[in-house]
Amino acid sequence: MANDWEASDLPRGIVALLDEPWALGELAERLEVTDARVLWYLGKLRDTGRVVEDAGVWRRTAAGTELVASPAPEKNGRTELPGPSAQDYVQAYADAAAGMFGTGFVQDMGEHAGRVPGERVAEFHERLLSLIGEYFAPDTVDRSATPKYGFRWVLTPVDLHPLDD
Repeated sequence: MANDWEASDLPRGIVALLDEPWALGELAERLEVTDARVLWYLGKLRDTGRVVEDAGVWRRTAAGTELVASPAPEKNGRTELPGPSAQDYVQAYADAAAGMFGTGFVQDMGEHAGRVPGERVAEFHERLLSLIGEYFAPDTVDRSATPKYGFRWVLTPVDLHPLDD
C-alpha cells in the first residue's frame, strides 16, 4: 500500500487522506485498492458521520478528524498472517543454509492474485483439496521420510471488483 497505515485499517487510512477533498478514483489510486472497496468504506464512514460527500468529492468531518487523531486499536487477539508460516520458512531457510536437510529438499513460497470467476475459484479449491489429500493425508504419508514438510495456505478475496468493469 502507498501509506504507512496497515491494510487491515483501511477505513482509518481513507479518513487520514481526507484532510483535503478527494474524488473516489483518486482515493482508490492513492490507496492502491479498487474504487469499489473504497466506496464501500466511504459509505460506512458516511453512515457514522466521519466523512461527507459533495458533488463527487469526499472530505472528513470533525468526527473523522477525531478518528484519525485517536490511537489505532490494539492488535491483541487478532490473527497475524502469515505468522507461523513465516517463522517456519525463515527457520527452514537457516537450517538449509546450515546443511541440515542435505541437498534433496524443496522450499518455496509465493503469492498470487487475480480476478478469477467464482466457478474457477471453486474448481481450484476442489483441486487444491484433492492435492492436499493426495500428498498430506494421514494415510498417505511416509512417517519415516525426512524432513517433515508443512503446508499452509489461505484462499480469500483480497479486493472488490472495480466499479467500472
